[in-house]
Amino acid sequence: MIDQTHQSTTMQAITMKRAGSADRLTLSEVPTPVPDPGDLLVRIHAATVTRGDVVMRKMPKLVARLFGERPRTIPGYEYAGVVESLGSRAEGYTVGDRVFGTTSGLRQGSYAEYIAVPANGMVVSIPEGVGFGEAAPVPVGAMAAFDFLCLGGAGERSRVLINGASGSVGTFAVQIAKHLGSHVTGVAGSSNVELVAALGADDVIDYTKDDPVNSGRIFDVIFDAVGKTSEKQMNHLLAEGGRFVTTKARRRETRKSLLAVRDLLASGAITPVVDRTYALAEVTEAHRHVEQGHKRGNILIRIDG
Repeated sequence: MIDQTHQSTTMQAITMKRAGSADRLTLSEVPTPVPDPGDLLVRIHAATVTRGDVVMRKMPKLVARLFGERPRTIPGYEYAGVVESLGSRAEGYTVGDRVFGTTSGLRQGSYAEYIAVPANGMVVSIPEGVGFGEAAPVPVGAMAAFDFLCLGGAGERSRVLINGASGSVGTFAVQIAKHLGSHVTGVAGSSNVELVAALGADDVIDYTKDDPVNSGRIFDVIFDAVGKTSEKQMNHLLAEGGRFVTTKARRRETRKSLLAVRDLLASGAITPVVDRTYALAEVTEAHRHVEQGHKRGNILIRIDG
């Protein structure tokens, strides 16, 4: 049974009818989604703008479908909020629970006041003591970092190089690799060297002064967290049996990974770095900032006023 007594039939959301520039992102009044029997209706308090959001914004619908993506009128990939109501067969949650997750495979994105999500899908509870602004940036960056580091075999005493250590994926990767017991070398620009060191990196290479490709160091895992290098370029830096992993490779999201990064967040092993915070009506400006390619960590969108 869905209780919609106090719920408005319309909501504010960012809509985009055609692919293109950030100017096509429009604040609109649209119908509030009605959850299916197995869904949760979530009142969103925080979302993010990721590099992937910018890529999808520019991608024509036909191309998006070829890549297995579902084009959306309302964009946005990460969210954190409160369960407002439940479908008749939704299990595991109650009204008022705080949750976060991704919109992978859904008809609607997270740049909105409400979203309907499957209760058994890519959604988990927010750990006690963690705010919406801390939870919202975790799913995309932390899951990517966790999955690729595990794929690379990062662990106790392994030597890990993280290229792009000051971005969303990179800042999480530094923290997760340290949590796994690795010796971490981060690659970042001059303005972000101190940030990467503060996150726990044992060494930081300033790429504006030293080329990591010619560093002469040897690593067990090289993780390109920004997709700007290749295994061919970095192969000579790999130890025997070492692995190169990159965010350019496609990966499948799993609830197991989402639960794993939730536990890391709960334990304090990871803390998101937030570069800037925008209101829902300022999503266009947020996209422009991300598009410049120099964000530190994550870009947050507040939707709770």
